[in-house]
Amino acid sequence: MSKSKGNVVNPIDLVEKYGADALRIALVFGTSAGSKVILAEDKVRGMRNLTNKIWNATRYVLLSRDNVPAKKQSGDKKFLDEVEKVGDTVTKQLENLKIGLAAETVYDKFWHWFCDQKIEEAKKGEISYPALIAGLRTFLKLLHPFVPFVTEGAWQQLPETREKLLISSAWPKA
Repeated sequence: MSKSKGNVVNPIDLVEKYGADALRIALVFGTSAGSKVILAEDKVRGMRNLTNKIWNATRYVLLSRDNVPAKKQSGDKKFLDEVEKVGDTVTKQLENLKIGLAAETVYDKFWHWFCDQKIEEAKKGEISYPALIAGLRTFLKLLHPFVPFVTEGAWQQLPETREKLLISSAWPKA
């Protein structure tokens, strides 16, 4: 960005337009330590779409309680094992200070794997409601460092949550 070229992005304008969470994750998404941060309004808009996806997935999971099987299903173990692997991967990336890579991993797995594939499998009765909500809880924890306001709001909507605040809940075990 250059003031003389007039291509400076005002972060306050972006927060007002897309929200603080969208700007937060856009600043780390696709960056590596020591590299320049590429920030464009389109990138922030895309991250705002992620925040909408978090709300919509949470709302769907909560509303699907009566439509998704309550008893253990055949796909539960494989699903929960993969959720645990995602948690392990993101945890290791954060511990190694690969924050941009961690953001990309959790974004990709939440949007394309959890929302696009696993919620659809739950609709077909292949994953139970308890497993689905456990997966959502884990993803909210993994997304929290990047989009804290949206994930905290979604967390507050979940039933039977032991920890009142997401920020003080235990991190998924690695």
